[in-house]
Amino acid sequence: MTDMKFAGRPRGGFPSRRMTGRAASAALLLACLFALGPYVLCADKTDTVVLKNGDRITGEIRSLTNGLLTYKTDDIGTLSVEWERVVRISSTWLFIVEDTHGKRHTGALQEASETGKVVVRTGEGPVTLDLVEIVSVARFGERLIQRFHGTLDVGFSLQKANKNTQLNLGAGLNYVTTKWDIRAELNSYYAKQESVPSTMKILVSLSTMRVFANRWTATALAQVEQNTELNLDARLLGGAGVGRYFIRTNRHVLNGIVAVDVTQENYIDETPPTTGMEAVIGVNYQTFRYVFPNLDISASAYVYPSLTTKGRVRATFQTNIRYELFLRFYVSVAFVDNYDSKPGGETTSKNDYGLTFGISWSLN
Repeated sequence: MTDMKFAGRPRGGFPSRRMTGRAASAALLLACLFALGPYVLCADKTDTVVLKNGDRITGEIRSLTNGLLTYKTDDIGTLSVEWERVVRISSTWLFIVEDTHGKRHTGALQEASETGKVVVRTGEGPVTLDLVEIVSVARFGERLIQRFHGTLDVGFSLQKANKNTQLNLGAGLNYVTTKWDIRAELNSYYAKQESVPSTMKILVSLSTMRVFANRWTATALAQVEQNTELNLDARLLGGAGVGRYFIRTNRHVLNGIVAVDVTQENYIDETPPTTGMEAVIGVNYQTFRYVFPNLDISASAYVYPSLTTKGRVRATFQTNIRYELFLRFYVSVAFVDNYDSKPGGETTSKNDYGLTFGISWSLN
């Protein structure tokens, strides 16, 4: 989850009760919807995975993401297996399989006669793929709800000494087809302390991506954002553009996007609302390593030069590093920075940033 904590107190006064109430209600509703994503009907655990050491595991294949195959068994629960350790795989259920070239195939998985390969039995006929060329496997359920995958992360802190209350909420819901990726995300941070104005940041986004050959994509996106530190009561954003995956393997992912959006901004103070257009230039990078010590690094940078307000540029940057110290104990550091060269309000801060550290332990 991206930590939404930012230093400082809002310059524009208290957020409007109307917008804060709507935003909090929307956040709670979306979080509940996102949480329902993973709860689907259980399939018969008859899928088979064979590892390099000869172990054959029977269970239920869930997905392959970022080089890890998620596998559910009756005896030892849910496992995460490094994809590089898999030499054979089979299932009678339908899956969407994507390779390093961006091509997607939908069908059941059949063991190939040759080790290190799999046969995808598509509607157009069988397709044989090298396992090392596969970067994503997503279950394609018979029911609509079985095609959704969701995550939910909640953090809460309460201190009696200074009546300090903090709430972090992150959620995601993803729907994948042979041609489309649809994703909804929610990130929020709320802090309330005695004698200090409340701080709130909420970002709700919905993106639809059409996948083409040779790693090209077309994207449409919509966002609703509130940030008291930037005097922003509500920013409504809608845009469309094109993107491309420059690197897509089970160790590295690098993609970029170029788009145009339209925004409407309402402010907490008496600053008049504004409407404008922006260009969007963004890049995302991820790298993973699952041999001890495990390492997971992600970073994204987006620049929004205004097409209607001369000299205005917005920018966002965030990065997260997660490193294994020993025996599945991890240390993580996350940094988020939002910049606006011409924010609404004469005394509004141009920067809104946060740096967090954490220690965690993983069961798998």
